[in-house]
This record gives sequence, C-alpha cells and structure tokens, in this order.
Amino acid sequence: MQPSDLIITSLRELRLAGRQLLKSPLFALVAILTLALGIGANTAVFSVMNAVVLRYLPVPNPQQLVLLHYTEQPSNSGQTGYDDTSLPENAFEALRTQSGVLSDLVAFVPIGGAAGKTSIRFGAETEEASGDEVSGNFFSGLGVQIIRGHGFTLQDEQQHAQSAVLSYGFWTRRFARNPSVLNQPLYVKGVPFTIVGVAAPEFIGLERDKATDFWIPLQSNPLIKPWGAPADDTFSLPYGNPRWFYLMQIGRLKPGISLKRAEAQLNPVYQQTVYGALGQPKAGDRQTALHLTQVRGIEGQNQDLKPLVILLAMVVLVLVIACANVAMMLVARNAARQREFSLRMALGAGTASMFRQLFAESLLLVVAGGALGWVFANVGTRALAAWSEIEVSLAPDSRVLLFSLAICCIAALVFGLAPLRSAVRVSSALALKTSAAASSATRSGARIAQAVIALQISLCLMLL
Repeated sequence: MQPSDLIITSLRELRLAGRQLLKSPLFALVAILTLALGIGANTAVFSVMNAVVLRYLPVPNPQQLVLLHYTEQPSNSGQTGYDDTSLPENAFEALRTQSGVLSDLVAFVPIGGAAGKTSIRFGAETEEASGDEVSGNFFSGLGVQIIRGHGFTLQDEQQHAQSAVLSYGFWTRRFARNPSVLNQPLYVKGVPFTIVGVAAPEFIGLERDKATDFWIPLQSNPLIKPWGAPADDTFSLPYGNPRWFYLMQIGRLKPGISLKRAEAQLNPVYQQTVYGALGQPKAGDRQTALHLTQVRGIEGQNQDLKPLVILLAMVVLVLVIACANVAMMLVARNAARQREFSLRMALGAGTASMFRQLFAESLLLVVAGGALGWVFANVGTRALAAWSEIEVSLAPDSRVLLFSLAICCIAALVFGLAPLRSAVRVSSALALKTSAAASSATRSGARIAQAVIALQISLCLMLL
C-alpha cells in the first residue's frame, strides 16, 4: 500500500470512528471523562516528581553543575543555612581557583533567611521580596542569559557594587515589564541598589521551594547580612569569620571530570583551608570533607522519594481502574454491534481492517481524554504547588508531555485490542439475525467480564 493510500484509508477510518462515537454521545462523554481523570492525575503527580527530582536547571549543559556539601561540621564553627550546603567564605575563595576540576564556581546566599523575605522599596512603595547575594560570576558561570541590561562581574563582587538584577517574574509582576526601571534605584533594607538587568524568564533562581525576585553582588555592608543576620551580630561577618558556614556554592565540572574525581581533587584544598583557619580537629572528632551532588530537582526535597513513589503508585492504580472501566464499556458497547461486525466480516473485512476501525475509535477517545487530562493536570499542579507552598514551577514540560503521550498510546492500543477478539470471531450468520439475538453475551465473555470486575474491586481495595 502506498503512503498516500494509507493516509486516505486512515482518514476514512477516523471519519467512520467519529460517526460511530457520535451515535453514542453519552458513552463517549463518560469514557473521555474517565480517561481524563486517570491521565490527568498521573500527569499532575509525575509533574511534581519531575520538578522535585528530575528537572535540570534551564541553563546550558546543566548536567555539569554540582552542589557542594560538607560532612561533619567542625565543632568550633557555626552554621547558618540549609543543612549541609553552607560553607565558609574562605573555602569558596580557595576552591574557585581549582581550574583543573572546575570551569566555574559560583556562590549565593539568601538575604532574608531560609524562610523569610526582605524589605525593599521602589519609589514610595515598600514590599517584601526574596533576594540573594551572589558572586560576580553567578550568571556567567551558570550560563543564565540576561535579556535586559547586563549581569555582574568579578569586579562588582570585589567592590561589593550596589547593583541589582531582577528576575523576569518579579519584573513582570511588579513593574509590568517596563524597560524604564533599568538604572533606577531599588532600596534593599534602606540601602540603594541600581537595577542593571533582568534575567531570562525560565531562570527563577537556586532557592529551595521558592523563586528569587532579585540578586545583588556579595556585600560587606552590615545592614545587608546573609540569612537575615542582624547588623550588630559580631559572629555573622561575611568577610572576616572563617568559622561561619553560610555560603552555598555550585560548581561547573570540566568535561570528562567525574564526581568522584572532583571530590578527590577538591577535598585536600577544602580541608587545608578549613583546618588552616580553625585549627586541627580534636581527638575523636571526624574530619570534615566535601561531597558533590548533581543539581537536579529541588534540593532538600529530592532526598526522600518514598512519599512521591507511593503517590505515583496510587494514581497509577487509579489509571488502571479507569482503563479497565473504559475497556469494559467498549466490550459491552461492541457486544451490541456484533451484527454490524458480522456483516463487515461477511463482506470481506479482515482482522486488520476490523482492528483499524476499533483502534481509530479508541484513538479518538484517548486523544480527547488526553487533551482534557492535560487541562486537569495543569490545574492539579497549580493546586499542588499552592497547597505545598512551593513557588518553583511545577508546570508540565516536555518530559511530562512525553510521559502523557506514552500513557495515551498504550491506552489506545489496549482499547483497540480489547474488543477485537469478540469482533472477529463473530459468525457471519449473525448478519441475518436480529440485533437482540446478536448482542447476547457468550459464556466465555461473561467469565472475562467477571474477571475484570474482580480485578477492579481488588485494585480499589488496594488503593483504599
């Protein structure tokens, strides 16, 4: 068969399938809604798993990015930050020179603390916003594009420049994407910073569970201390206290450098720097060390996967139950069409022709259910984000779309095959009988139906 003939035949089958479904609008509506709920629930939960566990940062070569952690904090030091990801500033200065392993090392730290925001003012209006202090190579090292103005430089970091870059979301929400805000003052805790740039829309920062509104270079001003530390706190000295573990760091590995090799080469430098400033560990103390992890998902939320796995398993059961319901509906509907199938077989239709017709009908149902399920998934992910107070986008992306398409393809194939056996084994004599006689269920069909119902009940009990 030529490709053009195949296309014409496929379109004819889809047109016929559409007419058949229009004859049973209530059946089509119930089947589409059932599939939409099953596909939508799975897509929504997989979207969460994708954002929390799988998604890379939207930057070039994100697989090269690693987050630096420490083990065994020295007893004569203090830590402020997210568990084991906060390192002292002198370690950052020492590690950033290791060009044999890292092509870049960037540092960042929240201004307002792990859970809070900081006060800002633009013009006469004050509000709370999420801001980070960052190293001068923050945007260039990560590969984040600046779509308006410019980013920071190492000179900005060294001089503690009073410049600010806005996130695209904050620029949109607060300034309605007005380009005239560039070169205007933004007051952070009363200190003026000049807005010099706007970051790309897809980059929302590196904070856990929340989007960052603006970034400024690392500061030495006591009014703007990391983690919301008060100005009179003598311990919280960004440039002067090697005992303060507060600065988070992300490195970009050079091509061909593995995590183990990077750890082996960076650890001696890290330990020498830390113990050179703090003194050697006491007897019985375990040595501090570095370990690296890939920057994927939401750091801190991607460690314990058990709740997400259980949730995904539950919605998979929902999808299986939904598919079983639709398959039973298709078998029951097609039982009433046995006279039609018998007539087609008597006129010379083969198994392949019957399968194409049934597959076309199931494909239309699945496409409609998948499209409506995608709408449900978007609504569901927004609800999950609001409920969990995660500001990071959980919106479905290309990976989630492929996941949903895979579900739809499998469902369409199953629904096409489910009624095929009964359709092709119909006797041609049924074409001469009444539809009531033709639609009588066979003993084997009843046994199959009972088995499917038993499966559905057991799955429902397991889900409960």
